[in-house]
Amino acid sequence: MLRAVLRLSLLIAASFPLAAQPALHSGGNTPATASAGDRGCKQAAAPASGDDPLQTISNGNVCVSVSKTGAFWIASQSAALLVAGQLPSASSGVRVRTGADALGPYREMVAGYGSSGRTAVFRLYRQRPAVLLLDRHRGADRNVKPFPAFRVRPDGLMRASYEVQAFSPLDFGKLDSQGPWLFFDRDRKAMVVSPSDSFLVSDLDEAGDGEMQSGIDPQIETLPEGFAHGTFVVFGAGIDSTLAAWGKDLQLLHRKRPVRNDADVLLEKFGYWTDNGAHYYYKFEPKLGYEGTLLAVKNQFSELGVPIAYMQLDSWWYPKQKGYGPGSDNGEMVYRADPSIFPDGLEAFHRRMALPFVTHARWVAPASPYRRQYQMSKNVVIDPKFWTTTAEYLKGGGVAVYEQDWLDKNARPAINIAQSHQFLAIMAQEMASAGIGIQYCMALPAYFMASTQFQNLRTIRTSNDRFQRSHWDAFLYTAALAHAVGLWPWSDVFMSKELPNLVISTLSAGPVGTGDALGTVDAPNLKRVMRTDSVILKPDVPLAPIDAMYLADAATAAQHGTPAPMVAATASNFGAATEHYVFSYPRTAGQTGTTVSLKELGISSAVYAWDWVRGKGQMVPAGGAIQMQYSDGWSYEVLAPMNQAGIALLGDTAKIVPLAHKRFADVSNHGPVEATLDFAPGEASVQVSGYAAAQPVVRSIAGRVGGVRYDPATHLFSFDVFPGAGRRARVRISARNSN
Repeated sequence: MLRAVLRLSLLIAASFPLAAQPALHSGGNTPATASAGDRGCKQAAAPASGDDPLQTISNGNVCVSVSKTGAFWIASQSAALLVAGQLPSASSGVRVRTGADALGPYREMVAGYGSSGRTAVFRLYRQRPAVLLLDRHRGADRNVKPFPAFRVRPDGLMRASYEVQAFSPLDFGKLDSQGPWLFFDRDRKAMVVSPSDSFLVSDLDEAGDGEMQSGIDPQIETLPEGFAHGTFVVFGAGIDSTLAAWGKDLQLLHRKRPVRNDADVLLEKFGYWTDNGAHYYYKFEPKLGYEGTLLAVKNQFSELGVPIAYMQLDSWWYPKQKGYGPGSDNGEMVYRADPSIFPDGLEAFHRRMALPFVTHARWVAPASPYRRQYQMSKNVVIDPKFWTTTAEYLKGGGVAVYEQDWLDKNARPAINIAQSHQFLAIMAQEMASAGIGIQYCMALPAYFMASTQFQNLRTIRTSNDRFQRSHWDAFLYTAALAHAVGLWPWSDVFMSKELPNLVISTLSAGPVGTGDALGTVDAPNLKRVMRTDSVILKPDVPLAPIDAMYLADAATAAQHGTPAPMVAATASNFGAATEHYVFSYPRTAGQTGTTVSLKELGISSAVYAWDWVRGKGQMVPAGGAIQMQYSDGWSYEVLAPMNQAGIALLGDTAKIVPLAHKRFADVSNHGPVEATLDFAPGEASVQVSGYAAAQPVVRSIAGRVGGVRYDPATHLFSFDVFPGAGRRARVRISARNSN
């Protein structure tokens, strides 16, 4: 039977025609009549299926077929990829019905099989290249023979998955047990496979013969009555875009709304961190004590013109079983301010600091009284009473964001269907009731996917402690996963003098914070990040590797070759005026630069490419490429689109992100360039720069502009903008011969 399945799978992948959109009904069971697309899939399958009749549904792109013997096929015409498998036993019949869920209208096949009333559901969405596979159990059932069991075709697809370890680094060639799994070919046609629920107890597995399966962790021997588990398969063109589409669908499925990149103080403004790698991690100025040291930090940043907007308190702030120390085996006794550090309590310190806090949490120590007071799951509390009182305490102490750390092991709940969800859900619910956001740290891939269930979970660490060069690759690839599921990546702490770390962290579109010692703050560097009111000037989406990197790194992993230079990109989206930001660095000795085509970046127009490090630029025609040369081991280019008048608006090039939305509320690039600028309280002016074939004419519509400076040799112009009413200005930049 397996050989027949494989023959049929190849036939379907190679030959089924484009299908017509199926008619949809209001819901319930429908007659098993085939649309034109259904008939096309059946005709393609018929030569291999023989006397084994098929039931087929399609949406014009994806085709799903199930045979009487339990063989099934899921194929994408546009992606030319296919999943082929076999139910645990022959089907007792297939029903076709229609309906709708949070992802929109669907058509699904329901195949009963086995003696316990088990059913397999193949749900194909009308408007999405996505299939949801559901394994439903009528009564309590043994956790055996998971559905689906499948193979992917064609052979030789490149693959990657996120490792089941802290911070979930991407691994090329390996398929780890939590997902998501990425499959793609050289043409960048891609497929993502993942669980759709019960994330912390889900299990993806690949046998030695290449067969794969998706189910529940085998440590769970019995499934409860009425249990159902889903597996999600999403097809697409483009590796990162398919991952993003999968994550967006997962968010929609769990009804999580998009999280803005300024949703809380941690995301909107610059702050100070005291975690591992920061100067004041379990350390303070002896003459000042911890409270005095942090108050002095706040004052010094403010005096330097780079005020911090929040203060992070790491694991040193609460008492632990083994006393004051950072030991990795040292759990919390009670989650309250350590009286030896804060003798008057957290609320009193908050009044003195007058800033919101981000507070770190570990796991419950063996000797903690919480183990007698509350219901536990291994080392974490799953009792709502604990989370209610904790959230109230944190709210009273001025906490804006709760950071749950050590999620990989020490703070991981038991492998239990109910308890794994209770831990995350109760935490999220009670923190949300207190108006507190959540950040995950040391998260496994399952936590990334589970985040789609919790609206106030907004940020997640995507690299190891103390951000540094050796963490860049992992941070960038896992930032793409975070963005896909609707989270903003956090790079972790570094020092303000470390300019490339500062650039990457700012381009991540997530939090930005440093951990400098008193007297060492590099204020000029930090002023490149933010406005004078601490608001971060950031792009719209996280910096992430371009598709060419997935192909290059997959090939390198397979052949044990030399890695190509890393190229990652992001953008500020203003439609035709969208500005792109490209960061690159060598990953082996001797690499002095790299060439990146505009096509690889998804840019179809001519651009002015500004080398942000060297402070110079050049015109790049449509279809051309940028040449990135490394200075001190990295390169950063700002790509501004040229309009028909030959003008490219760069923005405020003194900032890391020159055209950030928090500075430029809107930009229009049709005819004359028009831009609206927002100013922080007390900001006197902003310098705006760009490229023009000839000296442009600049007029103010609101606010005021100074004289235009123009260099005929470089064709670069600049002028100062001064705010008007409401701290806002609007300018028009046009060619001298235009109206």
